[in-house]
Amino acid sequence: MDKQAFMFGLIKEWEVSGLSKKAFCRNHGIARSIFFYWINKWKNTKEAAPDGFVEITPGKADIFHAQYRLRYPNGVQLEVSGIGLSQLSALVNL
Repeated sequence: MDKQAFMFGLIKEWEVSGLSKKAFCRNHGIARSIFFYWINKWKNTKEAAPDGFVEITPGKADIFHAQYRLRYPNGVQLEVSGIGLSQLSALVNL
């Protein structure tokens, strides 16, 4: 795994952790300046995603056999299975 993939994975983990950036960095032994650098790179990558699609690649910790059904107020329904909460969060936040 390259450094970018590793850091982006940590950022996704932080997003769903509920921890502050400071606490997350302390728990993972990461300098805050480095973490902020990668957050900015990650945001730029997200903004460059074509047509509003976001690539979702499950990590080892996120793989399980849960099933989710989301029903939005406009009637659109989304059914997914086999993804983790961080990937579901990415879909909800599109």
